Amino acid sequence: MTDKVLAMKEDAETAGVTLIPDLGVAPGMINILSGYGASKLEKLDSIKLFVGGIPVRPEPPLEYNHVFSMEGVFDHYTDPSLIIRNGIKQEIPSLSEVEAIHFEKFGPLEAFHTSGGTSTLSISYPELETLEYKTIRYPGHAQKFKLLVDLNLTRMDYEVDVKGQRVNPREVLLKVLDPIVELGEKDDAVLLRTVISGEKTGMPATYQYEMTTYKDRNTQVTAMARATANTISVVAQMIGNGTIAKKGVFPPEKCVPGAVYIKEMAKRGVNIIETEQLEKTRVSM
Repeated sequence: MTDKVLAMKEDAETAGVTLIPDLGVAPGMINILSGYGASKLEKLDSIKLFVGGIPVRPEPPLEYNHVFSMEGVFDHYTDPSLIIRNGIKQEIPSLSEVEAIHFEKFGPLEAFHTSGGTSTLSISYPELETLEYKTIRYPGHAQKFKLLVDLNLTRMDYEVDVKGQRVNPREVLLKVLDPIVELGEKDDAVLLRTVISGEKTGMPATYQYEMTTYKDRNTQVTAMARATANTISVVAQMIGNGTIAKKGVFPPEKCVPGAVYIKEMAKRGVNIIETEQLEKTRVSM
């Protein structure tokens, strides 16, 4: 769908309108923050992204409650993940390369590759040495879901015969999981970390953007809804008031001003923290 929107570039320019696809959290917020960090560097080398919507109080067996379609979750877990490693664009299996990650008030957690998160970043920054997107969950989640994948329970193109009826195990699993992973009135949180590295004034530099957002108990709006809907709203208002004036089709990282976005999100209770790390050792040429 994103490719179809990007292909409308000339039509959008002719019509004098602005189209920006992928304006959620991931993709969306991470693209905007990646573009903001990249704009502060003279040379961009690496973008590493970590995002997860998780329950505040996890419950077995999966320690997970979904905040968007479980069909979508299955796709993210089973489609191959696009990365750039050593300057080479490639695909690797999702649910792979699990690593430990910590956030304030949350930890230990785990992060692993999933599909879809890098979106247009590999196109916008083709000279990257490293591009990775990983989903954050509670420890053990990836291993449990990997078993379901290996058992062919998540495949769309697979059926078995059950007493003379052709049955798709994926459809059965979705129905079985529904009451288990339903968020209901439970509290959720969205954790996000983007790490953008390269060179500034000839020296190694890294910009990190981190966010932890919780469900609004007064309105019962989930953390994921707060982060996603506010991103869409803020950017739409930027187009409406002329902050974003370019006409055509643009990925978020190429047209949304990061500083303004962070300020506007903070007004809505979604706080994004920037940290800067500049090394004193000059990069050898």
